[in-house]
Amino acid sequence: MPLLERPPRKIAVLRANGLGDFLMATPALRALGKGFPEAQITYLTLPWLRDFIAGRYPYLHRVEAIPPYPGIRSSSAMESPTETAEAFFARMQEERFDLAIQIHGGGADSNPFVARLGAAHTLGLTAPASPALEHNLRYIYYQHEIIRYLELIGKLGVPWDGLEMDLPVLEEDWDQLAAVWQPGKARYIILHPGAGDVRRRWPVEGFARVGEHIYERTGYTLVVTGREEERPVTERLLALCRAPVIDLSRQLSLGAMAALVSRATLLVSNDTGPCHMAYALNVPSVVIYWCGNLITAGPFRRERFRPVLSWTLRCPSCGTEGRCSCEASWVAEAPVAEVLAQVDDLLLPPEG
Repeated sequence: MPLLERPPRKIAVLRANGLGDFLMATPALRALGKGFPEAQITYLTLPWLRDFIAGRYPYLHRVEAIPPYPGIRSSSAMESPTETAEAFFARMQEERFDLAIQIHGGGADSNPFVARLGAAHTLGLTAPASPALEHNLRYIYYQHEIIRYLELIGKLGVPWDGLEMDLPVLEEDWDQLAAVWQPGKARYIILHPGAGDVRRRWPVEGFARVGEHIYERTGYTLVVTGREEERPVTERLLALCRAPVIDLSRQLSLGAMAALVSRATLLVSNDTGPCHMAYALNVPSVVIYWCGNLITAGPFRRERFRPVLSWTLRCPSCGTEGRCSCEASWVAEAPVAEVLAQVDDLLLPPEG
């Protein structure tokens, strides 16, 4: 029996997380668009992702930035004043959505957010202690994110449309990259030593060793990327690596980064946005994962995508299992030798 009596004409979807989180939602969003081709889908996200997403995905007809909201988006002193939560919800309620969908975690804060949109029907992920929506799928942490979202929208009777993530690279992305760097016909390797979550950062010394190894074996151009917040990490890599490295950190828009990744020979990265770009663009990658995150966010295939794992199960600083306030790396134990072996296997495959 269908979950809804009639196909929705206006749908809102909340997923206000990072770039990788968005990319892993694209298979479900694509399926949702195909399942309800007459519906207008409004995607609710963070301000810094809005311009990257808007106009790039044909199945997302509008992209709205959410205001600061407890547990979902914090306010920043660096930001210009934005729309208040009250004004945002009033404006969303005027849209009269037929359906609002929550794919933003277990629902402790995100389900109340979605309820305030005023949609006729609601559907979301719900952990045991979270407030429920009208229709719910139990949130179980150790499930791949792509499958989780597909399973949720499947409750609407929407058939899955593959597991591949979408990342269209636009002409303007190439223009933005060209304004910073023009690789020409050079074969280049991207080293991305940062990550928004410091627990996912492999020691910079490892990345420096990988860069030296690649340069010694292949002579390929090395490029380092990273955000402004990751400046200490990228600067340390540049200081440690004895091979020449082109520093593109702090210079690339998300679109320019997508263009850069799309033509790379290989990406070596922590588990963060660029590694999901590489997976979406079918670019070979070696990625350092904490073992649990491989379950929820790792690549499904191995021909071109090689995870190297850390099996750390307690905080290396305080010994706590699970989340704590320490900023210690949970992936420092991933072996350099294994990263080098996977790099060689992708760059220098055996003959025959």
